[in-house]
Amino acid sequence: MTEPNPMPESTPESMPRSASTQAPATRPRPVPTRAAALMAALVVALIALTGCGSDDAEPLRIRSDGSTPMRVAAAVYAGALARTGVPVDVDDPAGGDRPGGDPARMRELVDATARGEVDLFPALSGTLLSTLVPRPTETASADVEVAVNRALPQDVTIGDPAAVSDRPRMIAAQSLLEAHDVSALADCGSLPAGLPVVTTGVLTPELRHAFGGCRFGAVVERVAAAEVVRRAATGEALGVLTGFEAAADVSERSDVVVLRADGDGPIAQDLVPVYRSARIGKSQTKALSRVAGELTTADLMELVARVDRGADPRAVADEWRSTRGV
Repeated sequence: MTEPNPMPESTPESMPRSASTQAPATRPRPVPTRAAALMAALVVALIALTGCGSDDAEPLRIRSDGSTPMRVAAAVYAGALARTGVPVDVDDPAGGDRPGGDPARMRELVDATARGEVDLFPALSGTLLSTLVPRPTETASADVEVAVNRALPQDVTIGDPAAVSDRPRMIAAQSLLEAHDVSALADCGSLPAGLPVVTTGVLTPELRHAFGGCRFGAVVERVAAAEVVRRAATGEALGVLTGFEAAADVSERSDVVVLRADGDGPIAQDLVPVYRSARIGKSQTKALSRVAGELTTADLMELVARVDRGADPRAVADEWRSTRGV
């Protein structure tokens, strides 16, 4: 007797799925457009903050030593930085007693910057180096800048120097220089020995050494700049002025000239911004460099003269920046 074939066993693979057991079709989830828009806005804001170089809204605190040239320089730097989109806070105390600033006040500014209480201040490179290092040996601009950066506290640095110099200058009558074929400080030894030197400040040992090749005689100190120029114009005396004084009182004259210093002479006194590197980003660094590329000694002295006549440092600085596109 033939046995009936057994029914094949059903397996899960062989059993057709009913409509109720089939997996539901996958549908794309709708994108939450509002959340996406908010996320995009956040990304844009973060990029904008990064581009400005500032991670917070705390203003950049800009200070100066209180002398008129440094007050004006601080206002110029502040305006240029504000154009990058960061808030600035400028404390503008008047009161420096000489154009080059006060070394004691410079020390205070350096220490305050190192403590994070000040974010930027303008300085003259030679005065800054002399504040940081006793009896520096560097005198040339590039050497002074390297030495300053090496001596500054950690996270404090200097930016590009402007074409602004307060380096002390030897002046003499054009007729005197022509008579002895002298045009540079290095040739000063060809002038007659024993000529008196008249200066607005004090002829320190460093200045005596720097100008020693001139073989000068008696020294008359603390004389008004106009009187120094008048006496030098006679050809019977030499004069020593700061760079700022020379720019203001000699640049327009033809009878009195400044001896070219080349690599010789006193320590460089170039205008530089001193700042906390953590607070100055790429955009701000470029803004400071634009100031360095435009501001000259003659420019600064013109602005200083206006402030001395009663103008506001920020107003004259803003006007200068607008004409230079800084």
